[in-house]
Amino acid sequence: MKKYKAENMQEAMQLVRLELGDEAVILNSKAVKTTKFFGLLSKKSVEVIAAVDEDVSKSTVKIRNNESQHFKTDQKSPISNDRTHSTLTQDQLLEDIMDMKKMMKSMTKGHHRDPSLPPLFYELEERVAQSDIGAAYAEEIMERVYQSWLKHKSSDKRSMLELLEHELLFSLEGITFEEDPYKKKFVCLVGPTGVGKTTTLAKLAANAALKHGKSIGFITTDTYRIAAIEQLKTYANILEAPIEVCYSAEDFKLAKSKLSNLDVIFIDTAGRNFLNGAYVEELKQVLDFQEEMKTYLVLSLTSKVEDMKQITEQFWSVGIHQFIFTKKDETTSCGAMYGLSRAYKKGTAFVTDGQNVPEDLIPFTSEQLISAVIEEINNE
Repeated sequence: MKKYKAENMQEAMQLVRLELGDEAVILNSKAVKTTKFFGLLSKKSVEVIAAVDEDVSKSTVKIRNNESQHFKTDQKSPISNDRTHSTLTQDQLLEDIMDMKKMMKSMTKGHHRDPSLPPLFYELEERVAQSDIGAAYAEEIMERVYQSWLKHKSSDKRSMLELLEHELLFSLEGITFEEDPYKKKFVCLVGPTGVGKTTTLAKLAANAALKHGKSIGFITTDTYRIAAIEQLKTYANILEAPIEVCYSAEDFKLAKSKLSNLDVIFIDTAGRNFLNGAYVEELKQVLDFQEEMKTYLVLSLTSKVEDMKQITEQFWSVGIHQFIFTKKDETTSCGAMYGLSRAYKKGTAFVTDGQNVPEDLIPFTSEQLISAVIEEINNE
């Protein structure tokens, strides 16, 4: 097996044929960028890993090597097999190991890509891999894009993005996004502190009252932050809606009784430290999540993906119906919405992109989510 770098796929194939012969097999290929002058200049090239069957006679390969010797003196030389460890840097070794892992993975899957696959595909594949949709999903989706490409073999960027969009959207089939948030009597928001639950709750309530004509009320169990109670009371006064503060399960039952004549009751909860499962258990003791309740997990798009996953796992036991993502106006990363929806089979109900109540609340569909992901990948 050998690795070759060339300016384009045609030149790379010529190098492979000259040295390894027509029996060689392309195991992996990708578009890469080489930099010069401390990264100020960059140039696109193609990197190919090729192999020849062990049964091919060594004399044939040797002849090919001799024939190609003159050609290679004027071209970029592939990485030589006789490099010593002393000339290799640690980064180069790690890069070679990663390439070999990818190659072996491709071989075990029986996957040999068409040599005519344009470099644009590999650029797109790299961008998808670098997004927050998740490594496993990125690999799966790009394999589907490749299979779709084999049917049409289009090479322009627009066609490639359309294939990607189609496969991403197809992968979300069966996951519910569009749903009436006021179908149930209780709407509860849970999540960590600092993600904007109280403001988001006010947006939902204002939307229900002003746009849908619902009679509304508030219940808050966030008794740990005086500011949160006062903030919600302010929103309740503006909307002329009653509000109840609950410290225990008995308080919650009494509040439900007082507000039973209303169409929708919005419940605010304390965030606390999401890494401490005891707080979630406390929440479950106060609220009866088996009631006629729609529960949204509120997450901030500015959070780390791994943190979002841990938060979801922590709150999963309360019965999450859908996600609400906040602070879209503070980040360009949208891939996490896709990754979490795929992983937990829960759609995104709303996205917030500002602090204005109730304007900055966007009902989200699967098409909108994929459009946001495509835009992010296209602009990288």
